[in-house]
Amino acid sequence: MTKYKLPKKISALLVIILYAAPLTAQYQANWESLDKRPVPQWFNNARFGIFIHWGVYSVPGYCSKGNYAEWYQNTLTGGDSATTNYHRKKFGDRTYYDLAKDFKAELFNPDEWAKVFEQSGAKYIVLTSKHHDGYALWPSREASRDRGFAWNAAEVGPHRDLLGDLFKAVRKTSVRAGMYYSLYEWYNPLWLNDKPKYVTEHMWPQMKELVNTYQPDVIFTDGEWDAPAETWKSQEFLAWLYNESPVKDKVVTYDRWGSGIRFKHGAVYTPEYQPDLDVEGHAWEESRGMGYSYGYNREEDAWDYNSPQSLVLQLIDKASRGGNFLLDIGPDEHGKIPPIMQERLLQIGDWLKINGEAIYGTERWKTVAQWSEGRRDYTSKSGDMLLKITLDPDPGFAVKEVFYTYNADKNDLYAILPKYPGSKKIVLKKLEIPAGTEMTFLSTKEKLQWKQAGENIEIELPEFNPDKIKNTAAYAIKIAGFGQFASKPAIDIHYIKGALQPTVSITAKNNNSIRYTTDGSEPVATSALYTKPFVLDKSAEIKSAAFAEGMLPGPIVAKQATRYEWINATKLNVPKPGIAYQYFELNGKIDLNSINVATPVKTGFTNEISDKVKLRKDKLALSFDGFIQVSKSGLYTFSTFSDDGSKLFIDGVEIVNNDGEHAAMEMFGKAALKSGFHSIKVTYFGNGDVNELKVNWQPPGGKNELIPGSVLFHQEQ
Repeated sequence: MTKYKLPKKISALLVIILYAAPLTAQYQANWESLDKRPVPQWFNNARFGIFIHWGVYSVPGYCSKGNYAEWYQNTLTGGDSATTNYHRKKFGDRTYYDLAKDFKAELFNPDEWAKVFEQSGAKYIVLTSKHHDGYALWPSREASRDRGFAWNAAEVGPHRDLLGDLFKAVRKTSVRAGMYYSLYEWYNPLWLNDKPKYVTEHMWPQMKELVNTYQPDVIFTDGEWDAPAETWKSQEFLAWLYNESPVKDKVVTYDRWGSGIRFKHGAVYTPEYQPDLDVEGHAWEESRGMGYSYGYNREEDAWDYNSPQSLVLQLIDKASRGGNFLLDIGPDEHGKIPPIMQERLLQIGDWLKINGEAIYGTERWKTVAQWSEGRRDYTSKSGDMLLKITLDPDPGFAVKEVFYTYNADKNDLYAILPKYPGSKKIVLKKLEIPAGTEMTFLSTKEKLQWKQAGENIEIELPEFNPDKIKNTAAYAIKIAGFGQFASKPAIDIHYIKGALQPTVSITAKNNNSIRYTTDGSEPVATSALYTKPFVLDKSAEIKSAAFAEGMLPGPIVAKQATRYEWINATKLNVPKPGIAYQYFELNGKIDLNSINVATPVKTGFTNEISDKVKLRKDKLALSFDGFIQVSKSGLYTFSTFSDDGSKLFIDGVEIVNNDGEHAAMEMFGKAALKSGFHSIKVTYFGNGDVNELKVNWQPPGGKNELIPGSVLFHQEQ
């Protein structure tokens, strides 16, 4: 064989190509491909992690109650009166950047931190490598270069690699090390003036350096809402991360990769301070602080912190619904974790030492929880739903008297009680268990006596003995070798070729037998057998469950199928382009009802239903009133994507309900509209530093897009 020698330039080029793009990349740079990557199992088994917000903002360590102390620079620059007054009294005319010299972390002992983390029972940590102020906790040259002055922990403040030191300490324990990274930076001149250059010359080098140098188990990106994923080149980064990086097989990522991506794409969905948000069928993790803030806030008092029992119950609640709990701590500028935060972590750890098997490695069971008698609605109290429904319920409100978790590998079911029953007896409702099933009270490791009482189980607990039962946050009962259930069906409601009658399709894994009802009753083994899609000629609630031999019936799934009726168009005498809006600035706790009693500070007309007409970022509301022109009769889909709450009405009928104080979320609704003009009304409120409103429609046969200004009108008075 003749050997040919390639020229040096061509040879080097081939090497670059081979290293730059693997020929058999498993994941492509698009959401369809990236979303297929499974979340590493270690994360699903962990259930409990610790968030750490630490940086220059820890020097002032201040915000008004109910807000985020780590947003100090933003609120100070924005002219927040409380923050401005505090800063003037404490720091005089020093700028936020000057405070980096006081972020000394002289008492930071990473081994002590790691010891607390391990004893807390947490299985992973997520440290803020860089928050929105751009200050880096590792020796990032980009952080300083793009500003022209020292802006990382190695050059100013501690003069050490805080991230690297903590990772080394944590990796001596059983805890995994992860990091948070803000994609954008509030006042980075490169971000403000040249976003593409910021992404390629600042953000990407930082993120690749973090991955290659520290090899994190978790990457929690944030600050994505100012630009779409395409601007951040998020899909390209994830493709590199999953295909080529040194953490490709173990790393866990989240869903904050661009505006409109959250809760739609990404590996782990990320509600925050949203205890009542239930995400089923997808990995998720709720984060929150022990009080109101993530970063350390000197303004918060002892009563602003959740009790140990409340935090344990929040962990249980997340695990029972198949989610993780990321509980935040905010160390101070000296590098000390406040004692009350250490105490809370250790108290959670004490409970997990006894009951951890009911949390780790478990998943959502067919029944998430058993409720007490009474109404099934509830309200939050001080922003803490669990504190409300488990510890201090109002008369007439139901509480969760039992949480369920399930270990599928061992086929063990756990019933977790938030309080000790006064009669020493707990009844598990609608549950039939084989004779001889072993039950154990984890608090004392005692075997329990139980009996079948009709369709319920009665379990005898031991006499409460404080000498034997040391941790009273909650009590777990292990039901060994029991709990396997048939798969959960999925109901799909769709409308074929613009039909107003719904077509129903139902699927289930493992070829389980699917039964369903349309009269509101619960399906049983003798209910109608689903064999193929069917059409309903009227509105109905579809309920379905799967059945399989040797297993418990699967969970019941319910979905409303609506038969739509035509809504006739309205005649306008003199339609004028644009829709009328009212803008409100409010104080205190606000919601959509606040609009009804407030006076607008600004009114006018606009060709876009969005939050762009706002004058500030907090405590605001908007109302849009006008008409939408429909050129073709058919079934239209509308949606509002908002942070916080919004509603959409067509011809006075509520079509989309996206109400509530929540992070960015999209909700949908349909209306059968005759061609012509239809009145449209959208209301919105924003109750935090981040707020957003987008209103979309999807005409029959068209695509989901922002409602174009060309179809928005008002009537001349």
